[in-house]
Formats: sequence, structure tokens, C-alpha cells
Amino acid sequence: MPVLKYPLIPFTLFVALGILAGYYLQPPETALYIFGTASLLLLVAAYFQAQKAFFQKPYFNIVALLFALATGLLVQNLHYGPNNVTHYSRYLTADKLPILKGIVTERLKPNEYSEKYYLEVQSVNRQLATGKLLITVPKDSLAKQVHAGDVLIIADTPQPIMPSLNPYQFDYAAYMKKQDVFHQLRLKVNYVLAGQEKDFNYHIEHLRTTLINSFSIHHYPAQIQNLINALLFGQRQDMDKDTTASYINAGVVHILAISGLHFTLLFIGLNWLLAPLKRAKHIGYAGHFIIIMVLMWLFAFITGLSASVVRAVAMFSFVLTGELFNRRANIYNSLAVSALVLLLAKPNFLFDAGFQLSYIAVFTIVWLQPIYSKMKRSKYWLINFAKDTVVISLVAQIGVLPLSLYYFNQFPLLFLVANVVVIPLSNVVLGLGIAVLLLNFIFPQVALWVGYILEFTINVMNSFIKCVASFEALVLKDIPFTLLLNLILYCVITLAVLWLYKHSFRRVAAVLCAVLLFQSAYMATAWQAKNGSEFVVFHNREATVLAQKENSRITIFSTDSLALENRTVKAYNKGNFNQNITLAPLHNLLWHKGNKILVLDSLSVYPKNAKPDVILLTQSPKVNMERLLLQLKPKQVVADATNYKTYVARWAATCRKQKIPFHATAEKGYYILK
Repeated sequence: MPVLKYPLIPFTLFVALGILAGYYLQPPETALYIFGTASLLLLVAAYFQAQKAFFQKPYFNIVALLFALATGLLVQNLHYGPNNVTHYSRYLTADKLPILKGIVTERLKPNEYSEKYYLEVQSVNRQLATGKLLITVPKDSLAKQVHAGDVLIIADTPQPIMPSLNPYQFDYAAYMKKQDVFHQLRLKVNYVLAGQEKDFNYHIEHLRTTLINSFSIHHYPAQIQNLINALLFGQRQDMDKDTTASYINAGVVHILAISGLHFTLLFIGLNWLLAPLKRAKHIGYAGHFIIIMVLMWLFAFITGLSASVVRAVAMFSFVLTGELFNRRANIYNSLAVSALVLLLAKPNFLFDAGFQLSYIAVFTIVWLQPIYSKMKRSKYWLINFAKDTVVISLVAQIGVLPLSLYYFNQFPLLFLVANVVVIPLSNVVLGLGIAVLLLNFIFPQVALWVGYILEFTINVMNSFIKCVASFEALVLKDIPFTLLLNLILYCVITLAVLWLYKHSFRRVAAVLCAVLLFQSAYMATAWQAKNGSEFVVFHNREATVLAQKENSRITIFSTDSLALENRTVKAYNKGNFNQNITLAPLHNLLWHKGNKILVLDSLSVYPKNAKPDVILLTQSPKVNMERLLLQLKPKQVVADATNYKTYVARWAATCRKQKIPFHATAEKGYYILK
């Protein structure tokens, strides 16, 4: 196996392992420094000992990996915001309203109600502070749009980002924590714009906006312009849901992410345009190389420095640098070095799905290249191109399959058909887009004509993708897939590739054992999900939604006739490995394993002798809570998200006074009764 020849790969993997351990375990800082110092001293001692030995022993490699682990732990500790003595969270107190000052650095993808931005904190109550906050601006006529470089002074207390309030749903708080963001602020009348700092982020956004605005002469529809923004500038924030869903269901959403393909086309174009500089007296090859590298990194900054972008440009930089010094860089070393540099600079990249998918896809393509390159070549380039597109797409899909199932829980069966057509079309769109961008500034009249071709090509590509995505039966959705299954499936793929490299009985047996282990793990996970019973009160604002699970059967109780289409219900069913699910009307009295549940709605009608174990308050019933508790004497009171906040606060106070447990889903998330 050629991969094992490159020691940088295991070193990088152990650095990543250290980052993982540092993030989840949060070991004491003193212990980390002791461990790091000890591993460094051991490494130095092992190095000098290895210099004296004629036959090398494995202890040097073991100590080197130990040092890599310590490096990952220390890097994670140093980059973890709250560990910084000037982190804003250290200045927040319960008895004083903080005055925060910060600079807007980046616009994020908005939701239906708010625009979202990152705010780099500069001070709290005029004391120097650091850290990053999430700020949201309501989408209404009175809201002021903010931009990178805007200096804001905010008089408000940062609130923790709410975790997922329903089972098996995406945990936005956990995701933001991995971006080193722990609190958020909602901007209304609690802030003032205190000028603009023309820093690097300001100039990058200004340049990006100028480039995007150059397309205004074409008067493209919003759908076309937003796709251009995504393909050329990495700005996917404003893409409409239907278009994005079509790309996902067709299995071609990867072309919307700036990747190595973009940088390859950019390099070819820049190399051709700047080729005369190689012959210039004071510039030469070195100057030509430096100019290209500067322009490529500038493009990376313009597109937002996402994980996949940084991976592509970093690896490209190492390869081009090696060629400049007449040393052809090995692709495995380039991958390992670029990943190592990025993780040392920003360890949180390790948790980014784009970073993981990008590296695994490229690694799989390179790793399997000696195998699929043996395929017979045709004398017709078009056939070879189609064959290469199919094979590389298939290989990349195999590499990212476990992660795709884990993160996205779906698999498009027509991804090969879509990629054969879309990848060539996307190349044409990228080439035309870059050409139109340049012509917008040089020859606007010519740009208009080329722009028509660009618009036509994008419409053709979108129509084809929409057609492929319309075969919904061929898109496997809501596939339950746990982290354990993800890891075991990667073991199966790895062992299968090793068998392809060298056929042997041991490797066949290893593959079969891994397949059996995967099947056993899947069946055990599904069996565990299908056995047991529970009663769940979901956090749902629109209507009361309850679930009763009895082994392999789930009953949803709700007044909403479309409750089975609710995202919360779908996530719950998927997390339980897609059980037999039915919808039933919501009654005032429900039973679960001998426990009586009284549902009290806006009518406020209840039997005086009900004696329930649990009272569920929905739709803000107007009841005297103290009298209700004295009459019914419940063991637990639950309030779902359909109630007014003021009512919930009053009920909570009454329950505390009566020493009866109170659970509000708006604060604690879903309620579960086993």
C-alpha cells in the first residue's frame, strides 16, 4: 500500500486525534503543557538515540506520534476562545448590562426571519476583549443591513445559543461551538453603528461586491444571479431552497462549492494570460509564480475562505511551489502537509463537513488512481472524458458515502447520470462566468453577448438538474446512520481497497469480517431503536405534537392534520430507524405505561377527579394554577411551545411554590416519559 510510505500522513492523523481529544475532553492546561514538554524531550532524546543505531527501532516513530498527539491537544487548547484571559465571556456579570464593541466580519446564511453575521468583539465595558459572537438582524423594513467592517456598539447581554430542543434534530448550538461561537445577540434598538473600520474583511467584501455588481448590466433573474454568485464567488447565502434542493437530490451539490476544479481553471487562465511575464527581465518564472499565487489566494479570500476553498488553494500552493524548485511534490505529501498546516492554523476546520468531505474525496481519488487507470482507453477523447467523469465521480462518491449518509441521511441513485452531464456544463459555466466577469470591466458590450450564452447554459444545466431531481423515488431519503456505522463502513471500504491492491485470502477474510461487523452493528442499532417505549412532548410552536412509541410502532397525537410532514416528527422517526408511524387525534386524556396524561388546552376544561400523573398545558389555557394543582395533585407539569411566555413564567413560579416539577419545552427542550 503506497500510502504507508508517507510518515506525514500518520503524523497528521495523530494531530487531528489530539484536536478531537482536546475538544471533547478539555483537559487541564497545566497537564497539557507538562505532556507537551515531556513528549518534546522524549522526541529529542529518541532522535539522537536513533542517529547512533544502525538498525532502527520503532520507538522513534512511537514518540513522534506521541508528540503529534500532544501538538494537537495544545493547538486545540490555544485556539479555544474561552481559554483566552481576555475572552468576552469573562467580563459578563448578571448584575450589570454589558456594553460591547465589535466589528462585523462575515455574513452567514440567513434563515426565514433573520440575517446572520459574525461579530469580532473588541471590548466589553471599555475593557479590551476578544472572541466571536453571532448577531442576528430581523428581516423587516426597519432593520438596517450591516456589512463587514461596520463597528457596532451594543448594549445587551449575550445569550447562549439554544441547543436543539427536539430529539435527533440538527444541533445548531453544537455546530456554532465548533466554530468557537458560544453566544448570540439579536439587534433591534439595542445598538448603534459607530463608524466603519476599513480592515481586511471590509476591503474583501467591497471587492467582492464590486465584482458581483458588475453583472448588473445583464439584468439576470435572481435565480441565475444567485447561482453565479455561488459558482464564482462562493456566496450561497441567497440561493433559493428549491434550486438548492434540486442540486442535492440530483447528487451534484458539490459543484456549488468552490473546489480544486475552480482553482485548476483559474490557474490555466492566469498562466495563459500572464505567460509573457516569464520572459520579462526583472520578473521571470519566480515573479510569474508569485503573481499567480497572490491572485489565487485573493480569489480564495473573495470566496470566503471556506474549508474546501482553503484545502484546494493550500494544496495547489504546495504543488506549484514544488514545481518551481523542480521538485515534483508527491500528492500524498501535499495532502498531508496542507491538512497539517490548516489544522495547526485553525483546528476547528477538523469539525467542518466541507473539510472532511473535500479531503476524503481527493484522497480516495488519488488512492484508487492506480486501479482505475488500468482501464482501457479509447481513441476518441469524448468517450475517454465521459468514462473518466463517471469513474472519478463514482470513486469520490464511494469515499464520501459514509460521511454523506451520516451528515445528510440521503443518497441520490442518479448521481452518476447527473455528473456526466453537469460536470462538463459546470466547466463551461465557470469558463464563461470568468470571461463575462473580465469583459464586464473591459468590453461591456461584448460582455452582454457572452452573458446571453452564460444565461442560456445555466438555464440548460438547471433544467437538467431539476429533471433528474424530479425522480424522487430514486432519491433515498431519511436514512438513519450513526457515527458507529460511519466508522465501521469506512473500515469496510479501506479493507476492500487493500484487497484490490493485493488479492489474498487474509484480505478477503478481513473484508468479509468487516461486512459482517457492519451488518451486525446495523441490526443491533435498529433492534435497539425498535424496542422500548416512550412518550414525547415535542417543542413545536405551531401546534401541539406528541409521540408515543411502543416498540416498532410510533403514534403521533396532534391537532395538525399535516403533523407527519413536520420536520420534528420526520427527524424523530428517522432517529428511530423509520418505524411504522401513524397519526391520531389529540384527546384530553392519554395513557402511557400506567401513567395518566391530562392535556389541558385553551378550553380549560378538565374533570375534577382525573388525578393525572402528568398535566400537559397547551394553547395558553386560562386556569388558576394553584387551584388546579391542589385539586389534581399531579407528579409533573409540562408546558409546550404553544403557550404564551408570560403564562409559562407564572405557571413555573406556582409549581416551584407547590414543589411540583415543571418542564417548559421552550427552556429545557422536549419532555420524555419512559
